[in-house]
Amino acid sequence: MSRERVSFTELTDVSQKYWPEASVGVSLIAPAIYRLHEYLNRLARELFKQYNLQSAEFETLCALRNSPEPYRITPTELYRKLLVSSGGMTKILLRLEDKELIERPANLADARSRLVALTPKGKSLIEKVTAQLIEQEAELVARIDQPGQLEQHLLRWLAQIESHQDDKGPHL
Repeated sequence: MSRERVSFTELTDVSQKYWPEASVGVSLIAPAIYRLHEYLNRLARELFKQYNLQSAEFETLCALRNSPEPYRITPTELYRKLLVSSGGMTKILLRLEDKELIERPANLADARSRLVALTPKGKSLIEKVTAQLIEQEAELVARIDQPGQLEQHLLRWLAQIESHQDDKGPHL
């Protein structure tokens, strides 16, 4: 049985009717972005499920594919890019290694560690899944007016927020 969510418009209308003080002077930009994030996440999860991938595994494969050829980096570089703990990274790497999507070659620069590298199977998979995800996201973006303008505004806003992260720590 499919569970249908209340539309964002209905949710905000009900909130304004029954709890107006919670929305006085509040922009709907952030709540709308949260809801959009939910839809985009669901879209991605459904695609990943088709390929037996978890979101963290997808992100790890993307981070490796975004590295210079031969698509190998240290585990430390990898978990810093993904903002996961080293323990969490170890679990992700073990799953990806079991699926033969990555390999762990020796690190010639540091004999105490091993690198993380995409296998040809992993490279092929991440490129295929990413292409499908981009196609699905493009279909959603095509539904809005002036996507380029929205993109510029969002990127500028994100850059402003991220530039202040260093000054203020994790809280804005």
